[in-house]
Amino acid sequence: MIETYSQPSPRPVATGLPVSMKIFMYLLTVFLITQMIGSAFFAVYLHRRLDKIEDERNLHDDFVFMKTIQRCNKGEESLSLLNCEKIRSQFEGFVKDIMLNKEEKKEISYERQKGDQDPQIAAHVLSQADDKTASVLQWAKKGYYTMSSNLVTLENGKQLTIKRQGLYYIYTQVTFCTNQQPPSQAPFQANVCLKSTSGSERVLLRAANAHSSSISCGQQTIHLGGVFELQSGASLFVNVTDPRKVSHGDGYTSFGLLKL
Repeated sequence: MIETYSQPSPRPVATGLPVSMKIFMYLLTVFLITQMIGSAFFAVYLHRRLDKIEDERNLHDDFVFMKTIQRCNKGEESLSLLNCEKIRSQFEGFVKDIMLNKEEKKEISYERQKGDQDPQIAAHVLSQADDKTASVLQWAKKGYYTMSSNLVTLENGKQLTIKRQGLYYIYTQVTFCTNQQPPSQAPFQANVCLKSTSGSERVLLRAANAHSSSISCGQQTIHLGGVFELQSGASLFVNVTDPRKVSHGDGYTSFGLLKL
């Protein structure tokens, strides 16, 4: 008699991680992400806190310094080894520097409000007849007298002296009588001359006009003008060949310059 045995079918082998392991990995991932975010926030907080502590320490040092200055001014005995006189002198110098810087900034701001970063340098003077025999014309502080800056001055009543190097427009107007006896004399001549800091002189501008043989004073005018590069300390003056013929009325004879 043949007996047959039926064998049970094999159980399927489980694949993948168990549920408990998956839950553990999920919780671990959440923990690590939370830890990273928390560490980042803590680092930012610590950095800001350290900055705040540094500011408070600086304020404390400033407060201690001011208390030391007050004790020095009151003459109180201080436990510090520092010299009160030296501290006070340094503090006063520091305050003066601050005030000077503020004044300079105010002046610069005022100049800029006027539309000029540099002060305008200009001069315009009229002639005077104090000495009709000197070939170098004299100028008076009267009439339409102009001296817009202390960087240009009228010295000895004869010459304009500048104190800043740069390009300048120089001009002069000389009015004179054209009658001359005898008529053979040389023509009337006017010159604008430059005197350098070394003392040397040279002519910058020159013009001449013939005399008339008429007896009456026929007035003529010579105009001279040009742009020149001038050095600091240079002086300008006007001379003529016959100063007795120059007309000194208001507006007849003038001299001036303008920094470009």
